Amino acid sequence: MSRDTTRRGFLTAAGAGAVTALAGCSSGPSQQTETTAATTESGGDETDASDTAESTDGSGDSGGTLQMLATGSVQTLDPINAKGSGAGYSQYNRSLMQFPNGLYPPEAALASDYSMSDDGLTYTFTLREGVPFHGFGDELTAADVVYSFRRLAGSENSRNRDDIIGETMTVEHEKDASLSEPTDEETLADYVPGSLAVEAVDERTVEMTLASPFAYTLFQIAGGTFAILPENAVGDVEGYDGEFGYNEFFSTANGGPTFSALGPFEVDSWTKGSQIQLTAFDDYYGEGPRIDGITYTVVGSGNTRLSRFQNGNADILSEMPTASFNPSNVSIDETTGNRSVGTYEFDDGTTVNYGEVPALRTEYLVFNTLEVPLAVRRAFAYAMNQDEIAANVYKGNAKAGYHITPPAPYPTFEDGVTSVETYDRHAESGYQSNTEFGADGYPYGYGATLLDEARAVMEEDGYGENERFSITATTISGDDAYGSVFTRLQSKLRSAYIDMEIEEAEFGTIISRAISGDMQVFGLGDGMEYPGPQNFLRFLYGESPSGQFTRWGAEGSYFTEEYRQTTLDAWGENYAADDATAESRAEAFQTIEEMNWASVQELPTVHPTHQRFWHDYVDVEMHGVMENQTFDQLTLNR
Repeated sequence: MSRDTTRRGFLTAAGAGAVTALAGCSSGPSQQTETTAATTESGGDETDASDTAESTDGSGDSGGTLQMLATGSVQTLDPINAKGSGAGYSQYNRSLMQFPNGLYPPEAALASDYSMSDDGLTYTFTLREGVPFHGFGDELTAADVVYSFRRLAGSENSRNRDDIIGETMTVEHEKDASLSEPTDEETLADYVPGSLAVEAVDERTVEMTLASPFAYTLFQIAGGTFAILPENAVGDVEGYDGEFGYNEFFSTANGGPTFSALGPFEVDSWTKGSQIQLTAFDDYYGEGPRIDGITYTVVGSGNTRLSRFQNGNADILSEMPTASFNPSNVSIDETTGNRSVGTYEFDDGTTVNYGEVPALRTEYLVFNTLEVPLAVRRAFAYAMNQDEIAANVYKGNAKAGYHITPPAPYPTFEDGVTSVETYDRHAESGYQSNTEFGADGYPYGYGATLLDEARAVMEEDGYGENERFSITATTISGDDAYGSVFTRLQSKLRSAYIDMEIEEAEFGTIISRAISGDMQVFGLGDGMEYPGPQNFLRFLYGESPSGQFTRWGAEGSYFTEEYRQTTLDAWGENYAADDATAESRAEAFQTIEEMNWASVQELPTVHPTHQRFWHDYVDVEMHGVMENQTFDQLTLNR
């Protein structure tokens, strides 16, 4: 199963994301209502107090170094540049909020308490006392939060501005269209430095004011990109000179890194592309960590990762190569909410612990519309059979994907009809469709391959046996699931006048190439930062096309103006309008999904289940759907 995913796989450096706790406390009373509502609407983790209890008896440290395997190389430690793609980021970083054991709703982490104003615009966070940074910096203060948020909004190194000054969670700020091209319209790059409405009320109080209410604010700031760094660490944002050079602080340059953060583990050393070593931070503000450290070793091959785990050279394995996974070897002993745990028996009789949870994630193909005509993209869709991929590539450990939004947070339109039911009925028959293109459901064959239609759409565009289209598909090295999807498509597409070559590249390389726009089609997976459809669909409605991996709507791209205008209107009039309601927003999301069917910018394949395998001597809980989990309470008993 794929683990090479990014929670921000859509926007390039022009706009936002490029690459992939013990300290919880009760939420503020004014926020609880909002959080509960958001969780109910989006199919949140079903949990009670017993689910969030740490698996520890408080009997002291166990010691030892946890051996982990990373699928992609660590490119940088800067949270606003990479945000979660680097191995171990949730172990050495810490944000104001957290997802305890990957469960939601979020709980306070660096914040000891928080509240929200009656109008839903102003959040006030009270910071914990006595929280020390790893190295550079003293104890956490409100000034560190202000600095970190300003870097996210205004640093030239930020690839995630959309998270804080974009179209969803928008912190109040000023823009000046003359600051960047084009000078006649405002973009994310037009942010006026120093105008962000995040203020230090006093040393331990931070106030943040939004431009408009956003139900998933606390989810958003629990993400890795909102990790807090010591004030003035680097001077890449106006108003701060910086104590260190950028590379000196974040990378291995000049004997670095001098990196300092607030998590239970601190960065000891790292080698770009191969390994990162973390050691327990003795002055961590929370209880733990109970082990001495964690080593993440980058191993690109899924088969090699599996072999290392089986040989005892890795303690935990996230996912297994799909070709090696045998569903009949799984024995589920207990299910709590949507998490299941049990055992997995290898063919040699060895048994290890096993856990699974439906992931808030979508696997899909991304088309560069500057390179690939609409007819070719539709031919791909007709040739693909998502049900067959889910059953045979993912061995039934995934749900066939017909929307970009996963089933659990899919919008609903009627009382008593769940998100999953709406997802299925819309794909099967066009339930609650908003456009003619989606009136009958998924138009490229629900659970079927339609090669006659694939040939017909190509012929209508002038292709045939003597006029074939050549395309190169890029898949992640060592990921047999993506490779298998393309291989299965390859032979089918030949009959539709498409000759597809398949190449491999490392995950980090694919993201870099997606930013530069030099691939035609590639496989990617994206996980949600919060369980709301806008998490994904804010990147599909056609605004700022030059900043999208798909480039849909950019000058010279293959796009249909009617489709793009439909999505722009849906977003502007139904989602972002001042009088927008839950119903109008749901309508906008449905329309954007249907227009992605029409335009095939991104072709969904499956919504996978996340798997974890671990040896008996590792005492760890199975994480929830948000996946990121801190190992401060994990113990080793080798």
